Amino acid sequence: MKQIKFLILGLLFVVAGFLLGLGVNKDSDTVISDDSASQEEQVRATSMMIDTGDDLLGFNDIAINETETVWTLLSRLSQKSEDLSVSSTDYGELGVLIESINEYQNGADKNYWQYWVNNKYADIAANNYQLQSGDVILWKFTSAKYEQYE
Repeated sequence: MKQIKFLILGLLFVVAGFLLGLGVNKDSDTVISDDSASQEEQVRATSMMIDTGDDLLGFNDIAINETETVWTLLSRLSQKSEDLSVSSTDYGELGVLIESINEYQNGADKNYWQYWVNNKYADIAANNYQLQSGDVILWKFTSAKYEQYE
């Protein structure tokens, strides 16, 4: 019975040591906490998926800046990726309307480009939605009918 207690106690120390070691910077022997690291030092990243109904295109761990919006990110990705083309119209204060992504044009088969952030339907223009680190964006080519389920 004593051996089991020592085994469990030893295992707890190993796990605790491992978890504490996750916050240690290998270059210096100091512990890094989220509070002490400046915003510039922290990498802000997000992910975006685009669902055409036929294909699913994914971009993971995308570095974003403090002023990044859903629109600026989509636009930037389309400039960098050969697999992504976007056309849009800027309606000034009303916002940017995504007209097509990869040849899937708004209105075709009564489907339109809509987006969700962190599984929540976004009800503002993509250029007005400020991104936060860790956000997951889903663009979906789907019917214009949207209902709130509670």
